[in-house]
Amino acid sequence: MIDNRIRIFLFLFLCIPLRLLLVYVPQDIQNKETKDIFTCMLLLFAAGFLYLGFTNGRMNAGEGGGNTWWAPFRLVHGSLFLVAAILVQKNTPVASVPLLVDVILGIVLFFTTRINMLTNI
Repeated sequence: MIDNRIRIFLFLFLCIPLRLLLVYVPQDIQNKETKDIFTCMLLLFAAGFLYLGFTNGRMNAGEGGGNTWWAPFRLVHGSLFLVAAILVQKNTPVASVPLLVDVILGIVLFFTTRINMLTNI
C-alpha cells in the first residue's frame, strides 16, 4: 500500500504536470494526423471516465488508497474531456480551456476533499 504522503507527491508532481501537458498540446498541433490522434485519445479518456461514472466502476482505486474519492466528479471529468475532443477536432483556439478547467477542478477538489480525508498524515 502506498503511503499517503507519496500519493500526494505523485498527484502534485506527476498527475498534475501530465494533465497540464494535455492542456498545452492543442496549442501546438501542427497537422491533421496529430489532431486526429489527440482527438481519439481525448475521446477514449472521456469514454472511460463517463463509463466509470455511469456504472460506479472501480470504486476501490489503489492510487486513492482504496477510496475513489473523485468518483462523484467522474461525469464532469469525462464531459470536459469530451468537449475538449470536439473543440480540438474543430480547430477551435479555446480547445485547451476545458482541459485547463479540469486541472484546476482536480487541484481544488484534491485540496478540499482528499486533504480533508488525510488530516491524520
